[in-house]
Amino acid sequence: MTTDLVAAAQVVTALVLVATVVAAFTHRSPLPESIALVLVGLGGAILFPTVRLAISADLVLLVLVPGLVFEAAYALEWRDIRRVLAALVALAIPGVLLSAGVVALALHAVLGLPFPLAFIVGAITAATDPVAVIAALRRLDVPVRLRTLVEGESLLNDGTGLVLFALALRAVAGDLTFGDAVGLFAITITVSVAAGLVGGYLAAQLIRRTEHSAIQLMSSLVLAYGTYEIAAHFGLSGILATVVSGTTLGVFVRRDAPGAPIVRDFDVFWGTLAFALTSVTFLLIGFAIDIPALRGALVGIVAGTLAVVAARASIVYVPLALLRLRRGRSSPAGWSHVLFWSGLRGAVALAAALSIPPSVPERVLLQEISFGIVLLTLIIQGGTARLLVGRVLGDQAELAGDRATKHA
Repeated sequence: MTTDLVAAAQVVTALVLVATVVAAFTHRSPLPESIALVLVGLGGAILFPTVRLAISADLVLLVLVPGLVFEAAYALEWRDIRRVLAALVALAIPGVLLSAGVVALALHAVLGLPFPLAFIVGAITAATDPVAVIAALRRLDVPVRLRTLVEGESLLNDGTGLVLFALALRAVAGDLTFGDAVGLFAITITVSVAAGLVGGYLAAQLIRRTEHSAIQLMSSLVLAYGTYEIAAHFGLSGILATVVSGTTLGVFVRRDAPGAPIVRDFDVFWGTLAFALTSVTFLLIGFAIDIPALRGALVGIVAGTLAVVAARASIVYVPLALLRLRRGRSSPAGWSHVLFWSGLRGAVALAAALSIPPSVPERVLLQEISFGIVLLTLIIQGGTARLLVGRVLGDQAELAGDRATKHA
């Protein structure tokens, strides 16, 4: 066994150990586990600076992300997705495009960055990662439709955001016109969804034809990572393909074998794997960000973060207000607050920033702005997510109780 391989194995083992210990100590604390892991990572980066050199976009995108998005997609119920599908599509396509554009305009106006370069940062930070909000939702008795909306949006945003990022890089390189970009964006998303459907269906047929638990679990693992790798190899969205394949497999498994041991085995296996991957991911986010290096990009970080928040507000509140005017009703007002605050950025944005090619002008500045936006949204929004969710849903529960008392 080579020295490099031994060192890599030791680093991974140490990260998993640290992540598990931190998660165990913060499981019942007011501070979300994800934020605690990021803070520990930031401190660890100061003590062990060489770890930062081992963190790459491939490590995040090829090792951590496929398992995370597959587990989340598999856990979603199609009947719940169908009820909020229109809102999910609106957030994942027009919402991502609007967010990227607003951030790009802000950076162009404040820093004088050429718009194509500023749009790269906009595309990077268009994907949401509401892990802290989802953790708070799962600990409270919340409506399934709200949780599905928050989780489903994140899964789709990750995929469309990375497609937009890839197109933005090609536009900067000068080999893509605006019209070509629009067509390629639509084609990439459509074919990625189709690839996920086919992969999920084939895996479901294989699982249906065997009762061997280990083969069934390994089939799901191959589906998660194989779908991502194949889609990415052909220039498609690996995340979107994996999300659709996970949802498709979940539909078939729960429909064909409700209450069967395989359903419980999948829940335990993927729940455990997702816990490990999530913990390591947020620990790596802390290790990857060099705080002193961000000082030179502070103006851009602040401008970009404010633009992200402003774009998020327009994406969430304006459509709901229009629906309220048109129909006279909409989702509970508190839901929009939770959805708005769930727009924090995380692992996918970090990986995209790490993968900016060296040939891109102002690469270091673009990375530092992206890292800063990720860090600020994670700590500020993620750190207060549990308080917000508890306050909003607690107020709604109290209001519902008052109404019930009056009606009685």
